[in-house]
Amino acid sequence: MFFMDTIVYKPLNSIWLKASVVGSIWASIEIILGSFLHNLKIPLSGMILSFIGVFILITFLQVWKENGLIWRAGIICALMKSVSPSALILGPMIGIFTEAILIELFIFVFGKNLIGYMTGGVFAVLSTILHKLVSLLILYGFNFIKILSDLYKYAVKQIDLEQLSAVNLLIVITAIYIFIGMAGSIGGYLTGLKYLESKNLADRQSEIKLQSNNQLFSQTSQQNFSVLFLLINLFSISGILFLMNSNFIIVTIIISILYVGFCIINYKNSLKRLKKLSFWISFLIITFAAAFLWNGFSHGAFFNLDGLIVGLKMNARAIIMVLGFASISVELRNPLIKSVLYHRGFANLYQSLSLAFSALPFFLSNLSKSGIKNNSISGISFGSILNQAETLLVIFEKEDLLKPQVVIITGEIHQGKTTFTQKIITNLLEQKIRIAGFLSLGINENGTRIGYSLFDIESSEQTELCSTIKDENRIKFGQFYFNNDAILKGNEILNTENLSDKQLIVIDEVGPLELSGHGWSSAIENITRSCTISQLWVVRKSIVKMITRKWNIGNAYIFDITESSIPEVENKLKEILFQEEQKKYDH
Repeated sequence: MFFMDTIVYKPLNSIWLKASVVGSIWASIEIILGSFLHNLKIPLSGMILSFIGVFILITFLQVWKENGLIWRAGIICALMKSVSPSALILGPMIGIFTEAILIELFIFVFGKNLIGYMTGGVFAVLSTILHKLVSLLILYGFNFIKILSDLYKYAVKQIDLEQLSAVNLLIVITAIYIFIGMAGSIGGYLTGLKYLESKNLADRQSEIKLQSNNQLFSQTSQQNFSVLFLLINLFSISGILFLMNSNFIIVTIIISILYVGFCIINYKNSLKRLKKLSFWISFLIITFAAAFLWNGFSHGAFFNLDGLIVGLKMNARAIIMVLGFASISVELRNPLIKSVLYHRGFANLYQSLSLAFSALPFFLSNLSKSGIKNNSISGISFGSILNQAETLLVIFEKEDLLKPQVVIITGEIHQGKTTFTQKIITNLLEQKIRIAGFLSLGINENGTRIGYSLFDIESSEQTELCSTIKDENRIKFGQFYFNNDAILKGNEILNTENLSDKQLIVIDEVGPLELSGHGWSSAIENITRSCTISQLWVVRKSIVKMITRKWNIGNAYIFDITESSIPEVENKLKEILFQEEQKKYDH
C-alpha cells in the first residue's frame, strides 16, 4: 500500500499579499519613528505614532480599495513586534491591532468615504488614551486613579486654577486627539488620491531586495521555550494579584519572591525595563504621592502611613506585572505555538508574515538613510513609499508562486533515514538524474554513534561534520561539536550558483540546528526563495511540520520510512521531475 502525507501549498490571495506590503511598511515606520521619538523623549509619542498609523492606512485604502485590508495589515504589523528586542511586546502589539480594528469597523459602518475615514481615524487616535489608561491600571491597579485625581486637585490648587475641573481638562485633551485623528485621516485620503492621479509618472527605479532569513519560525539556542512555563507565568501573575488584593501579605511576599527569582533565572531580558532609571523615578513618585495624598490632602496632613503602604503595594504590583508580561512575551515567541496556530486556520496569516518579514530590512534601511537625518523626519517621501509598495506587491506575487516542491523522508532518530535516502540517490544517479547536495553519514565506534561526516553527492568527498568529542574550537549544539569547515562546505554545495544545471537537491538532514537559524538555514532560505529546483530533505519525524513552515516551500510530500518503500519515493520524485521539465518546455 502507498503511504504518503501531503502538505499542499495554497498561494495567497490578493488581499493578504497587499496586507503583507502595508504591514511591513507600517512596522518599519513604527520602528524607525518610535526609536526617533523615544530617543528625543518627545511627549505624546503614542498619539504621534497613532496619527502616522491612521495616515498610512487611509492612504493605502485609496490605492487598494480592498475590504478587510486594514485589519489584516494591523495584525501583520502587530505580530512583527514579536521579534522586537524589547522585553515588553504585548502593549504595542495590542495598541497597533486596536487602531486597525477601529478604523476597519467605522469604515464598515459608514463606508469608504471621508466620514468613515475621519470617524475611524478619530477613534483610532483616541484609543491611545484608553490603551495608556488600561496599561496603567493593569500595572498599578485602581488605586492609581485615586492618586492621580488627588494629585490633579493638589496641582490646580497650588497654581490657583481650581476652576479648571478635571472634566474640562479631559475635554480639551479629547478635542486635541480628535483633531489629530481627523488630520491623519484627511491627510491620508488626499495623499492617496494625489498618488493615484500621478502614479503613471512615478519613478520606479528603486530596487527592492528581500531578506533571505525568515525569523518567523526561528528559534535561538540561547532561549528555551516551554508551554509549561507559559502556564506558570499566567497562573503566577493571577495568583499573586489575588493574594495581594486579599491582603495575604506574608504569603504574597513569599510567592512574589519565588516568582521574581523564577523570572530572573529563566528570562534574562525580563529585567530590562527594571534597569531603567525612569522606572525607579516613577516608583519614588508614586510611593511618595500616595503617602502624601492618601487621605492626607483632605485632612491637611503631609504624610499618611496607609498611603505609604498603598504606594509600595502599587509598585510591588508593577514589578510583578513588568516581569510577568516580559516573560509571557518571550514565551509567545515560541515557534511551537506559531506552528500550532499555522495548522489551526492561520496559514494565510503566517505566509503573509513571512513575506512581510522579508521586506522589513529593506524599508528599515531605506527609511533610516533617506527619512530620518539629523534628527529630522522631513526627508520621508510617502509618494516614494507608495511607489515602492506597488513594486513590492509585484515581487510578492512572484515570490508567492515560485516555490520548489519538496519530498521529505522522515522517521525516528537512528531509524535508517540516511541509508534509505542513499539507496534512492544511487538509483536516480544510475538513471542520469542530475543531483547535487549531501548526506550525513554516521560515524560509529564500538557500536556507538560518535559523529557524522558530510558526504558530497556530486564529488563523493567526505568531511567530518560533527563529533561528540569536546572541542572548544567548534560550535556545540546538543551533544555534538560541529566542524565549521564542514558547515561552510555544505553551504557552498547549496550555493545557487552551483545548482543551475541540477534537477534535484538533496539535504540530509534538515533539523534542530537549522530551526535555530544555523547550519544550512540561510542556504535553504536562498534555494527555496530564488529557484524552483525540486528538493529531497531528510527530517526527523518530531519536527517535520515545523520545518515545512519555517521555509515557505511548495507542495511537501512526506514519506515515513516505516510505511513507504524506496520505489514509491523514487516514483514520486520522477513524477515531480517530469512535471518540472514540462513546465520548462511549456515556457
